[in-house]
Amino acid sequence: MALTTKQEKYVQNLVKGMSQREAYKNSYDASKMKDETIDSKASILFKEDKIRARYEELIKKTEDETIMSAKERKKWLTDVIKGKITNTSYDGNGNSYENEAYISDKMKAVDILNKMDGEYIEKVKLSGNVSHQEQKNAIDDIVSQMKPISDDDV
Repeated sequence: MALTTKQEKYVQNLVKGMSQREAYKNSYDASKMKDETIDSKASILFKEDKIRARYEELIKKTEDETIMSAKERKKWLTDVIKGKITNTSYDGNGNSYENEAYISDKMKAVDILNKMDGEYIEKVKLSGNVSHQEQKNAIDDIVSQMKPISDDDV
């Protein structure tokens, strides 16, 4: 069931960070209502299944849009390494200036990128009298710790 224009505006206002009271006042004609009445109506409205479902849908969408994908993280780390991301620093007189990340920060970014791309290889050395089954178990243990590559990683 679709929301009315006023209901949609109410939900949009909530997602923007308004309180239920403010969202209701901004969406409905509440000019002649007391705050207690507005609070009650806003609370009842928010408990409606279709209102709550739309709110949760928009919150999820907002969260999804704010989380960086693996590709976005890799690009950002690459920009740090290449000096495209800068820090604002201040001298003793309060004047600001831009500077690249420290070499240690760039090295950390390279390390993180290498880990994201699976560039590091874990070597396992088995010594002594190790049975074929023990070797297989050791390999299975390592493989179980590996993460599959998704389309975002490529």
